[in-house]
Amino acid sequence: MIKSGSQLACISLLAGCLCFSTYTFASSQDFTQAYQAYNQAVTAGDKQQTVLSAQQAFDLGKKLYGKDSIDTANLSFNLAIALAENKQDSESQPYFDLTLDLYKSHYGDESIEIIDPLLTYADKTKDIKLAKSLLSEARDIAQDSDKSILYAHTLSASFTKLINSKYDKPSVRRYILKAKQIYSENLPNDAAVLVNARYDSAAVYFADKKYDKAEAELLEVINQYERLEYSHPYELASHAKLVSLYSQRDEPEQATEHCIAIGSMKPWSPDQQQTPIYRVNPKFPQSKAKRRTEGMVQLSFTVDEQGFVINPEILTSKGGKAFETESIKVLKEWRYAPKFVDGKPVKAESTVQLDYTFG
Repeated sequence: MIKSGSQLACISLLAGCLCFSTYTFASSQDFTQAYQAYNQAVTAGDKQQTVLSAQQAFDLGKKLYGKDSIDTANLSFNLAIALAENKQDSESQPYFDLTLDLYKSHYGDESIEIIDPLLTYADKTKDIKLAKSLLSEARDIAQDSDKSILYAHTLSASFTKLINSKYDKPSVRRYILKAKQIYSENLPNDAAVLVNARYDSAAVYFADKKYDKAEAELLEVINQYERLEYSHPYELASHAKLVSLYSQRDEPEQATEHCIAIGSMKPWSPDQQQTPIYRVNPKFPQSKAKRRTEGMVQLSFTVDEQGFVINPEILTSKGGKAFETESIKVLKEWRYAPKFVDGKPVKAESTVQLDYTFG
C-alpha cells in the first residue's frame, strides 16, 4: 500500500516519475529472475552457469540496492565463491575483497559476522600467504568473542588450510588439537565436527609418533562412524591408519582385525585389483646403487583371508637377482584388505611391479 501511494504521488507531480517507478519495478523483476537462475544453477551443479547468473544478479542487485548495501555484499560473496569454484581465482579476489570491505563497513572490523567471509576467502584462495593472514584475523576475532565453538571452527579451518603447506609448523598442528579439546568440552561425542577433529588429531599424533594417543582417537572415530548405515570415508581411513600403526609396532593380530574390517566394508568386483593398506618401500641394493644399475621386478602373490601376502613369485625382472631378493622381502611385510565374497574373506591373486630408478 505504501508503494502504491508513492507511485500515485509521483504521477501527480511529474510524468517522469512514472518512468522511474517503471524502471525500478523492471530492475526488481530482472534481479529476481537472475537470482532464481543463480539458485537453479547452484542446485544443478553447473559451475559456468552459476558464474554467469551470479554476475548478472550482482550487477542488477548493485543498481537495485545500492553499491554500499549489505545485500550487494552478499551478492558479491556469491559471485566470488562461484568464480573461485569455477577456477577463476584472479577474477574472484576483487569480489571477496569487496565483500569484506562492505561487511566491515556494516558490522565493524572485529565483528563475528565477518568470520564467514574470512574463512571462505581463505579456503578458496590459492594464495597461501593471503590465506594465512585471513585465518589469523578470523581466529583473533573468534577468540575475543564468547563463542568457543566458533573459535574452534576457525582453528580447524586454519589447520586444514595450512597443514602440508610451507606454513606447516607445530603451531599449526596444535590448532586441531585445541579445536578437538573445545569440541569435546562442548559437544556430544557423536558430533560430526568433533569426530572429524579426532581424525585430524590422530594424524598429528601419528606424525609425532605418539601412537597411543593416535590409536585412541582412531578407535573413537571408528566407534562413532560404524553406527552409520554406510561406510564413511573417515571410518575406512581410520582402519587403514590403524593397520599402519599396528604394523609399525609389530602387532600383526591387531592389524589383521582392521584389514578384515576394511575388506568387509568395500564393494568388491570380480576383477578388482587389491591395493596395499600398509607397505614398506624397498631399499635400493647397495651393490646396484654403487654401479648406478637400475632395475624392475614384477611379482605375483596371494592375499590371504587375513590380508597377509603369501606365495610371492617373480614374473619377470630386470637388473639382477638383488632386486628380486629385496622385492620379495618387502612384499611379505605388506598388508592388504582381504577380498570378500558372499560376506566372507577369501584368498585372492594379485600382481605388483616395483621399479628401482634414480629418477
